[in-house]
Amino acid sequence: MKMKYSGLLGLLLLIVGIVISLTTGSMAVSLSDLLHVVTGTADHATNLIVFDFRLPRLLIALFAGCGLALSGYLFQTITHNELADPGILGINAGAGLFVLFYLGFFANNQMSWLLPLVACVGGLFAALLVYFCGRQAERIVPNRLLLAGVAVNAGISALTLIGTIRVSKDSYQFVTAWLSGTIWGTTWQHVGLVLPWLVVIIPLLLAHGRTLEILNLGDEAALGLGVRLKKTQLWFLIAAVCLAAVSVAVAGSISFIGLIAPHMARSLTGKKNNYSFLLTGLLGAVLLLYGDILGRVLLPTGEIAAGIVVAIIGAPYFIYQLVKS
Repeated sequence: MKMKYSGLLGLLLLIVGIVISLTTGSMAVSLSDLLHVVTGTADHATNLIVFDFRLPRLLIALFAGCGLALSGYLFQTITHNELADPGILGINAGAGLFVLFYLGFFANNQMSWLLPLVACVGGLFAALLVYFCGRQAERIVPNRLLLAGVAVNAGISALTLIGTIRVSKDSYQFVTAWLSGTIWGTTWQHVGLVLPWLVVIIPLLLAHGRTLEILNLGDEAALGLGVRLKKTQLWFLIAAVCLAAVSVAVAGSISFIGLIAPHMARSLTGKKNNYSFLLTGLLGAVLLLYGDILGRVLLPTGEIAAGIVVAIIGAPYFIYQLVKS
């Protein structure tokens, strides 16, 4: 019963957040105007505001939040570490470094279908660094992996800041906005870049949900139940990196979503299964959506990056879990 109500509550929060996001902004859109948009009777200006400006940003927030949350779910399952998160482990930083260099030096901030691929390469590069620095006797050691991730994250972030010296003024403004976690992907092109990855990866993960449950029992138990451990971990690692990388590619450097959402889902469901996996994605989408909404309304002029709002919530939670562990 608790699981059922948690899903319904998540959906209710999602629907309310969607309505607030579409009606909130520098130009207010009333509920009646939004209803006219849905029924196709709104004027051209209202349609332009909702469909061309706010709806793409809304979808990017939902997709990126979902991708980051599911990535954190996979990292926590693989490493058996509740503090694992793509941002803390340096995956976001690696993906962001490659994206920033690609947009700043090669693409001149122009969109390309190569963008998610570039982000994935950067994320995999960071993941390999973390793996080789954090492994011990060819096995993943959670505490070593976490420390290696923090070190790699710091190193790549430093390289990113050094890279900003060489970019143009416009690219520098983009870099600073990206580093603060601003959702910069606000067009339908951005939606088209990230959506296919989620549509392909998430069903594949659901099909292997039973394997994820077994991995959660521990490496020895998984081996005893016939799981090909290294191959399975590698597949889930690649999936986790891709989910985080494509999300970062269109939404900026946003941390802690992958840490908070799996914990919330597990506390509501009590175990890890396909339901908690889907609930994690839903909660991640809701967290980033409300972070974006708060960032737009907290200041009378301008806005706060969604990544900053999420960090204000996530940093104390991370410290609490670190002390608790």
